[in-house]
Amino acid sequence: MKLSYRCSSCKKDNTLKTKAKNRHELLMELGKNEFHERCKHCGNFTKKHINRLYAEDNYSLVLIGFVAAAIATILLWDLGFISSITFSVPIWFWIEMKKKSSSFNRTMVK
Repeated sequence: MKLSYRCSSCKKDNTLKTKAKNRHELLMELGKNEFHERCKHCGNFTKKHINRLYAEDNYSLVLIGFVAAAIATILLWDLGFISSITFSVPIWFWIEMKKKSSSFNRTMVK
């Protein structure tokens, strides 16, 4: 999951690097309701409220899940769990990613 906001001058998306799982953790990390960031595209200094952030899906985690499933398939070839592991691990990573981004987008701070 990556947190994004839209620049008010150039209307392009920018990302914010944090490890917070929801807006309340982000509020505790920043210590205030607003954050100040410089746009990576136009250089405009913007001041945004935490509620203006939205979570986007990070599909690199699904790719990592697919690689992990491929390695598990090679190691467990003789046991017969090939199709269930190969298809279930990337789907599980994708479902968890969707849950995290949906839960971040649903919660708001005052």
